Amino acid sequence: MKIGIPRALSYFDYFPIWKTFLDKLGFKTIISSPTTKDILDKGVSLCVDDACLPVKIFHGHVADLIGKVDTIFIPRLISVSPGEYICPKFIGLPEMVKNTISDLPPLLVFNYDLHKGIKYRGKAFNTLARQLGLSGGVVDRAYKEACSMQDKYERMLKSGQSPLNILEPKESWDESIKNKVTIGIIGHSYLLCDRYISMDLIKKIQNKGYNVKVPSNVPDKKIEENIMDIPKRMFLSYGKRMLGSGIEWLKCDEVDGIIFLSSFGCGIDSFIEELIRRYNAREYKLPYAVFSLDEHSGQAGFETRLEAFLDMMEWRNRIGHNFSAHG
Repeated sequence: MKIGIPRALSYFDYFPIWKTFLDKLGFKTIISSPTTKDILDKGVSLCVDDACLPVKIFHGHVADLIGKVDTIFIPRLISVSPGEYICPKFIGLPEMVKNTISDLPPLLVFNYDLHKGIKYRGKAFNTLARQLGLSGGVVDRAYKEACSMQDKYERMLKSGQSPLNILEPKESWDESIKNKVTIGIIGHSYLLCDRYISMDLIKKIQNKGYNVKVPSNVPDKKIEENIMDIPKRMFLSYGKRMLGSGIEWLKCDEVDGIIFLSSFGCGIDSFIEELIRRYNAREYKLPYAVFSLDEHSGQAGFETRLEAFLDMMEWRNRIGHNFSAHG
């Protein structure tokens, strides 16, 4: 059986564990093509208008798999950490796909909910295996190997690599840049790592000679420590990751500037960006820019803003903090 996995949304966080589990059970996994204008346009035409850009992209990737596979893997991520939740769009993703895309093959829905504890991760994979008609020792072995592969992937991320370096090994991602200037890019992995909708931002900045940090490089323990300073408990896992990593870079002097990459209409991004902006403005005053993306974003305007930001970085690097006293 051929199982299709859309190259979008949580693919960049959990692909190793999904692929390893399905492969070890004896199934062939096929990934949708990298995002293109055709996939974007297809997703926009199929999805509801008020959905964010990444969800529209996901619909395009599902459509890309039709006719190529026997079933399509659709994750329903409810909670990825005990006591927390993620975006409601992830929870309703299978229903959105079923009701907007015609001529679908059978869907393999993966229900994943760790809100009540990490022990429910194994139960989620056992339920997935039962949908495929499997149970017992072969499932347990596949699950252990999948968890091992995911742990290895996450260790590589914490060592400083971006998901693109690992998931796209054929690309020449330069990890040996010696420039003293580092730019931290805050954003969801499904924005940062989709080279089409992010306008290949990571690669462009590296090609200019800068070091790049992304939220997946920050250890979970550091993120938790930083979030403890926030007056109100944050229960959105993806928002916590972005805010905690941004605070870590600022207070530990790990970056020389920050870019916040946002999806237009994303509720999580709207308040996380404001919190990071205030945190930076009150204490650190590093160069800071917000790039908002939607299906209408153009390459030319994006590159003009990026060049302006990098020019500001160069200017600040030359003169340091020798600012005028006025103001």
